[in-house]
Amino acid sequence: MFRILIADDEEVLLELLRENLQFDGFNVDAVSKKDEIIHYLDSYSYAVLVLDRNFYGIDIMSETIKYAKNKNPNMGILIISALCSVDDKVNGLLKGADDYLEKPFDNKELKARILALGRRFYSSEFVFEDTIINIETKQIMRNNERIMLSKNENALLFLLLSKRGYVFSKNEIIDALYLHPENILSNSIDELISRLRKKINPKIIKTIKTRGFVID
Repeated sequence: MFRILIADDEEVLLELLRENLQFDGFNVDAVSKKDEIIHYLDSYSYAVLVLDRNFYGIDIMSETIKYAKNKNPNMGILIISALCSVDDKVNGLLKGADDYLEKPFDNKELKARILALGRRFYSSEFVFEDTIINIETKQIMRNNERIMLSKNENALLFLLLSKRGYVFSKNEIIDALYLHPENILSNSIDELISRLRKKINPKIIKTIKTRGFVID
């Protein structure tokens, strides 16, 4: 099942939510500090963000939604909050939230709302021209024929797909792919990119001059 990020400053509740949602099959990251939200949004791609709007008495909803949507416009955002007047809910939706759930809530309702957002915003397939890449099974098909990749080719492709629109530098790719990055030459990444383009599609990976590589 798809990956979600839960952010709440109530650590006991946060742990209960993480355990319950993991039991239901979700891939869950849970954070209780504002800077951790940014770190995880920068590091991973999520289908849904579940966000408590108040962190230690400060309303972080607007800035967090803006940051999350800039990182991934396809991420569904569910606000959970004890602020539950009609005006509070309308304000949250106008600020860019996709759903708003009043605290306290039933776990079954939370799960249902996450699933609904996931269906709306998350696709397990990335389609590029005549190629279909399944993000979950990591199967790559072109014209009904399966494309086989080496271990490093596969790791690089799905690294780029994990943060579509983000330009990865060669150093970032080397750090992510290799156990001992200090032993890897930068031109080895050029070779990997070249092989991926030949096997999948010459246009699937863009080179951004002086910066790195990206899949849009």
